[in-house]
Amino acid sequence: MRRTSIAFIVGSVIALGGLALRFGAHALATTWESLGPNAWGGTTDPATERLYQTTGLTLLCFGLVLLALAFGRWLFAEHARPGSEVRHEAP
Repeated sequence: MRRTSIAFIVGSVIALGGLALRFGAHALATTWESLGPNAWGGTTDPATERLYQTTGLTLLCFGLVLLALAFGRWLFAEHARPGSEVRHEAP
């Protein structure tokens, strides 16, 4: 695998993980307690929810930057590699 493909895959995984963490922050920050038979109640810690949201946003941004760098390398730098053009010498 080339480095560009690896950067695409890693960037996608990190961005999707950050997105999942961002959307699941409320559920992850909730502590569930039994209130009786077949009854549950939850308490959400706002500080922990903000921590999960911030971490998710940071991961999302980092993954998107990786994707942008890989896309830029794929789009522009692949054609400028040394030795990629064929040179014909005059006899």
